[in-house]
Amino acid sequence: MRLEMERRHHWREYALVALAFGLSRLLFYLIGLRFDFSLDWMWLSDPADLQNRLLQTIYYFHAFPPGMDLLSGILLKLGGPHAASLAQLTFWLCGLVLVSSVYYLARASGLSAPLSFVVSFAFSMLPQVIYFEHLYLYEEPVAALLCLSVALFHAALSRRSWRLWLAFFTVCAIIGITRSTFHLAWFMVMLGAALWLNPVLPARRILIAASAPAVLLLALYVKNLIVFGTFSAFTYGPSSYAHVTVSNLPPEVRAEWAREHKLSPFATLSPYAGPREYLRVFTGSPSRDWPSQMTELDRPTVHAPNFNHWVILEANRQRNADAFYYLRTQPIEYATRALQGLRDLFTPSTEWHPYTGTERSPHYQHRSVLGGYEAVVNRLMHGFPVGPVGLYVLLPIVMVWTVRRAWQLSLTADRESQARGAMLWLCLFNVTYIVGISSAVTFLESSR
Repeated sequence: MRLEMERRHHWREYALVALAFGLSRLLFYLIGLRFDFSLDWMWLSDPADLQNRLLQTIYYFHAFPPGMDLLSGILLKLGGPHAASLAQLTFWLCGLVLVSSVYYLARASGLSAPLSFVVSFAFSMLPQVIYFEHLYLYEEPVAALLCLSVALFHAALSRRSWRLWLAFFTVCAIIGITRSTFHLAWFMVMLGAALWLNPVLPARRILIAASAPAVLLLALYVKNLIVFGTFSAFTYGPSSYAHVTVSNLPPEVRAEWAREHKLSPFATLSPYAGPREYLRVFTGSPSRDWPSQMTELDRPTVHAPNFNHWVILEANRQRNADAFYYLRTQPIEYATRALQGLRDLFTPSTEWHPYTGTERSPHYQHRSVLGGYEAVVNRLMHGFPVGPVGLYVLLPIVMVWTVRRAWQLSLTADRESQARGAMLWLCLFNVTYIVGISSAVTFLESSR
């Protein structure tokens, strides 16, 4: 009877979180905030291909991880003319998963139910959370899944549940096929953390729980190796590296190095250049008869360049060599660029877009409704003690305290304390990993 009462009380807490979240989103809708269902992002295929030839399009999609492509195809097939509304419901669900996971993590950290509610609701009301929840971009789903994965990690440790381990690894695999930041190596670290920090469940059962999700993620890498010759979840990485390497060179230096064959001809192009620009400097021909998803210069439905074109696939092989040449010859400049990227990472997330403040910003409509609120929160969070980083300058102190706390909890004999310590270790790793990789291998838009 006592256990049943505890369970009812537990679900009432989450029902209250869901109610508060739902009412806040209803209020935002009533005051005019709308979901931006844009399908012209560079990491998406043409909507017509996704709706009519989904499996073939996913199979021949190489530029970026296919998770959002797959989600888009499903939304277009199921929703038809109402796909935008279905997408909005999907993102609201992601928002609910995110705020519920934050609530769970707050409770698991030892906070009381009222304080955990305040923390989770305050988090859900941050402008960046609201904006990305209303923009068809991968940030909201991945943030929700990442927080959910940590919650599942703690729950699996606490309850010694094989099913929860399966859920944890499945979520990690979905993250891996959706966001390029989370490579296969990251998944293996998650597996290692589960094996190392789990004191009770036999390692064999954890390996079994991880096997199917690992095969799912590995299949993407193997497919890309067989079809495109690269063991990776995506092929656009070298263009991203260009932001923090050769794009840091003055244009005249890049051009001179390209003439001297120190860099490829592609080094003179913007990482955002479309296939037309690439074909102006590429004299080769396609290695095989690719389908139309890889030969069309544009995505006709959205009138945008096709970044899945075969010439960009060829170019990124050479861009990779360009990045390594820059790293060998300009290590100090690279370190300076990475440190600048580290600073920019902690600037306001709502101002990530190059066209912030103009009608070309994807947050333009959001800002027209909540712009004043956004400005106040950004000023509070990023104006003190050191702008534009603001309160994030205290993150190292928080990290050091968390390391100490995680170490103390890990040394106790209490199973729940050990699970809490393991959860903190996982959070520490993910924060360090995301900050490190976002600063080291890309630039400009990492604050989102």
